[in-house]
Amino acid sequence: MVVVADRSLEIDAWKQAENDDESTHSELQDEQSYLSSLTSSVVNYKYENGRRYHAFREGIYTLPNDKEEQDQMDFVHHIYLLLLGGALYVAPISDPRRVLDLGTGTGLWVNDFADEHPNAEVFGTDLSAIQSPWVPPNVIFEIDDYETDWSYSSGFDFIHSRELMGFIGDHDRFMSQAYENLNPGGWLEMQTTDPTLFSVDGGMERAKILPSYIANLHRASALFGKSMTEVTTWPRRMVRAGFKDVQVQILTLPIGTWPKDPKLKEIGKFQQVQIAQAVGAYTPALYTRVLKWTREEINDLCAKVRAELQDRSLHLYLKVHIVIGRKP
Repeated sequence: MVVVADRSLEIDAWKQAENDDESTHSELQDEQSYLSSLTSSVVNYKYENGRRYHAFREGIYTLPNDKEEQDQMDFVHHIYLLLLGGALYVAPISDPRRVLDLGTGTGLWVNDFADEHPNAEVFGTDLSAIQSPWVPPNVIFEIDDYETDWSYSSGFDFIHSRELMGFIGDHDRFMSQAYENLNPGGWLEMQTTDPTLFSVDGGMERAKILPSYIANLHRASALFGKSMTEVTTWPRRMVRAGFKDVQVQILTLPIGTWPKDPKLKEIGKFQQVQIAQAVGAYTPALYTRVLKWTREEINDLCAKVRAELQDRSLHLYLKVHIVIGRKP
């Protein structure tokens, strides 16, 4: 996690007028009412299957937002840094002034980007208020849903998202709104892991649990209205929305230490831990809400899935897709 040093406590130069007591009291009452509403609609989290979920626009997102999931989000951020050689993005941006991160989670990407680009105003939006209050001065976090109408006051030079596969209902609308909210010359970058498992030597054919588990995950996400299999359509959807210079990078994300390459071996070591945690995040909501499994059945399934994911002989890996496009 990012730790920001304590800032010196300074007194604001503003002075209260002698007759300001009444107006200040009224302002405090208004703020109290607002905070009460915020607590009710955003922070009154929901619990099911032993996990905590978002309250704002309840039920539209199937991953939890509890401490366990927040730790996993931070772990994923670390893995992406390893994959990209320490880079936060691949788009050829220069001196962006307004930047938007969609589905920001704990906000690590936003904080790191803001540190790298101190002249940029960096916005991060999410359904859950789980971001650290200790952030760079050029960071703004907002509770919002990227699937509703975007209503930003001005355009962005760079829009970024990570791990939104399975969490977008209308992909064409998403691309169009991103396009409309970019300044001319601005870039959209979408990074995501395809949840489909691959192997280099037929390991998936030898696996007993994983093929049906992944198939059911895909089926449940499609029935939920947010398919996990749309990543290969992103480039043409970007083109359809008006983007130019659309490019795709596909990176190998091994599971375990089986690769010979030292860098991939290190990445695989971390990914093996991460995916074991991810099973407990991705499975419960989709399997109970959509497939109607019981909590006991899910716990048993997750244990078997985790065990098979630890099988080094299967030589499993995932594909990370990075898709970028420029608004002319």
